[in-house]
Amino acid sequence: MKVFLSWSGERSRQVAEALKYWIPDVIQEIDPWVSSQDIAKGGKGIEEITHELAATDFGIICVTPENEASRWINFEAGSLAKQFKIAHVAPFLIDMKIADLTGPLSKFQATVGESRDDVRKLIGDMNKASAGRVVAEDRLERAFTRSWPELERALQEARRASLPEGGQRSIERSEAEMLEEILLLVRKQEYRGTSLEGKENQAEEKLSRSRRISEDEFILASFAKIGWQAVESKWENAEVHITARHPGGNEALLSRDFIERIAKSLERPVVVMNESGNALIRSGVDFP
Repeated sequence: MKVFLSWSGERSRQVAEALKYWIPDVIQEIDPWVSSQDIAKGGKGIEEITHELAATDFGIICVTPENEASRWINFEAGSLAKQFKIAHVAPFLIDMKIADLTGPLSKFQATVGESRDDVRKLIGDMNKASAGRVVAEDRLERAFTRSWPELERALQEARRASLPEGGQRSIERSEAEMLEEILLLVRKQEYRGTSLEGKENQAEEKLSRSRRISEDEFILASFAKIGWQAVESKWENAEVHITARHPGGNEALLSRDFIERIAKSLERPVVVMNESGNALIRSGVDFP
């Protein structure tokens, strides 16, 4: 079973890496993946993260007080939740209580890392969710009891690690990386659900339609990330025409960098218009 370990910030990374090496000592069938350890030098990080998100069976989100509001953490949690039952996504809390969780992460069943009983329950949940051979409860209990002190020491070391300056600031990926991951992930999810059996023309037509759907979803998600609503997208000739609005009516909030990143991801020019049909901005061109 594939387990995706999500992290943001130094202490969160240390916890994710500790879990990566500890979990297989308890359940050998589990294959944990964490970006800080499993992306090869020279590899395409975003593509590998997206591939793992799309292929994973269970997600553990390493949450600390300084990264709880991380856009990246919340995005990966949402991506995991869309793929399978919410019970298969578990925030793993360090220096936090369950009552401290707010926002999207609060809807998941969290595990308090300092609680032996909580971590034991998490291991039991992963064992039940395993697509391979489920470990008998007596064997699982013995393996957990034998291995718990090692994880406990690693978590204590992570808790003692220095906080970032200001105490509440975590390492964030860039907006460009987030947009690229959104597009890659929705494409993988759509392609995974597309049957390639049958005639080649039918398969190609399905893939073409799937690609269009995923790109439309990418546009919706990307505009939502900056507080805008993409009302409609049309694919005309070699351009993408997007009708969008901002709840506050402030068209100046639509940045040049954002549009250029959208155009780069879609690999074609982009024109954004308001609901009156007036062009607001075109990739590569400023309107007066």
